[in-house]
Amino acid sequence: MENNTLKRFMELLSVPSKTYREDRMVNYLMGVISKMDGVSVYKDEHGNIYATKGILESGHYPMFIAHTDTVHEMVEEIVVVKTLLPKPNTFGMTFDPTVQHKSLKAITPDGDPTGIGGDDKCGIFICVELLEKLEYCKVGLFVSEETGCVGSSKCDVNFLKDVGYAIQFDAPGDALITELCSGVRLFEQNGEFINQVLPVIESAMGTKMLRQSHPYTDVSQIKKKGDFSCINISCGYYNMHTPNEFIVVEDVERAIDAGLNIVEKLGYNKFEYGYEKPSHLQYGLFNLGDTSDEDDDDIDNPPFDTDDFELDMDFNKAIYYEGLLSIIDKETNSSVVLTETEIEDLYNHLREVMTRRYWDY
Repeated sequence: MENNTLKRFMELLSVPSKTYREDRMVNYLMGVISKMDGVSVYKDEHGNIYATKGILESGHYPMFIAHTDTVHEMVEEIVVVKTLLPKPNTFGMTFDPTVQHKSLKAITPDGDPTGIGGDDKCGIFICVELLEKLEYCKVGLFVSEETGCVGSSKCDVNFLKDVGYAIQFDAPGDALITELCSGVRLFEQNGEFINQVLPVIESAMGTKMLRQSHPYTDVSQIKKKGDFSCINISCGYYNMHTPNEFIVVEDVERAIDAGLNIVEKLGYNKFEYGYEKPSHLQYGLFNLGDTSDEDDDDIDNPPFDTDDFELDMDFNKAIYYEGLLSIIDKETNSSVVLTETEIEDLYNHLREVMTRRYWDY
């Protein structure tokens, strides 16, 4: 990463931000984006930021997404330090512990570790860089994702009317893409969109990408509101949600390249994909942390009138058949089988834990 680019990145990382205490970050970003040539930007009543670069006479905008909050405790000052670190094993990704990577961590002025907030300051920086580099694009930066996609659930739908496809940068490591989010399918499983973008992403990131089911992030809300394909990809943060969180600089650079190359490949076309409401059971399994639909019966009283289904992921397979849910480890072929009563008990327990975790301030 060039010195000036790294300096901008470190400046952004030094801005404190915590869910519901995001004013400093939002104001910082409004200041940065409003100075960009050819960019129009506005902020809604919730604090969400919407930016548009260029005026397309025909076609549709690519849209890039990130969230402005982090889970870390607020500190008055964040000191960003350069270091060399090995990548830890992350969500099924394994790395050589002897290889050191140029990384960024955060400490307080007293030298105590504090979370750098790569989740999702990495995503923010990537979106801002793409906004600067591309001739035409849109960017949505949403507040309070960490408590259940609160900001994106209130997204200005008019902003989405001329979007052709959306890419969020909010997955850890360097090799993950989100296919299902909160039980919502983001793109057609073997459709034109994923068949075109997957090789582009893998080439830019320098690795084979693993498809995953993400508990929740903003792109699930955007998919509900838009009729276009979406995806979420890794953006270089590790040890997320801990004081020892760090960022691998090269991974952030690669994610920026992925964004640029996707637009070069897909252009300003629209890749249509309508919202498919997940079954009640699928919604419950993947939506434990999403509080954006708190009044929805799907959450408060998850029924089991769903049809049988099968979900095939990279490491596990879930099969629901005649009232039994089997979760199978594809490597060992070991499995866990749950009855409807056990599923509901587990769901309610995890829901309670997730709610306490994300609302305890």
